[in-house]
Amino acid sequence: MQISLLKERKQSLIQNAVTRGLDPDAPMRDSGIEWIGEIPQHWGISHNRTLFTERVEPGKESLPLLTVSIRSGVSAGELSEGENLRGRVKIEDQTKYSLVQPGDIVYNMMRAWQGAIGAVTTTGMVSPAYTVAIPDSRIRPKFFEYLYRTPLFIHQMDRHSKGITDFRKRLYWQEFKQMLTLLPPLDEQDRIVQHIDQESTRIDRAISLFQRQIERLKEYRATLIDSAVTGKIRVPGVEDPARQEALA
Repeated sequence: MQISLLKERKQSLIQNAVTRGLDPDAPMRDSGIEWIGEIPQHWGISHNRTLFTERVEPGKESLPLLTVSIRSGVSAGELSEGENLRGRVKIEDQTKYSLVQPGDIVYNMMRAWQGAIGAVTTTGMVSPAYTVAIPDSRIRPKFFEYLYRTPLFIHQMDRHSKGITDFRKRLYWQEFKQMLTLLPPLDEQDRIVQHIDQESTRIDRAISLFQRQIERLKEYRATLIDSAVTGKIRVPGVEDPARQEALA
């Protein structure tokens, strides 16, 4: 229960910060977009076509293969063969894979509707199933990642994805360009990212502590059960078989 509450608190923290800012007293205005609602008066809204250009460059054999996780965004380095297709990449045409640079935004076309999008932190290459976008100077990549991994903006990606069923949906570049992004001033984006990073770290530590406590309780329970069934400890109301035999 506590872990679930902490995860909900973290999600709420992020969504409030990237859609309403950090100042609860900031004047608000109607965004004119029903699903977005009110935003701080001094924030802008822009279509992605004015913020991003597509990167279309082939990968290189020496670069690590990165991936995008629904839970944690873009990986920070090479993954093991058990986690990706690195073994296959070694024998495939590297030009089929796409170059990515720090600061790029990458999303999985087939899983964007589930939130598979994130900011790149290291030079690498990604699957041809991914789209690579280069942001301009008005948007911080990490702010954009936090914004687009909220339920509100994941739903926007879902609406713009094409396909008759969930598993056939694709978010193509032309549709990505039509989507909307909130634009606080750059210094405010930096403060929002810093705030989210700090608070998320605190919440993640609390979650980790609860998880360790749960694991210890599970271990203690297993040890207690083993000791009870093997007669290492006496259980009230249960006679010791050895004592019963001695009294017989």
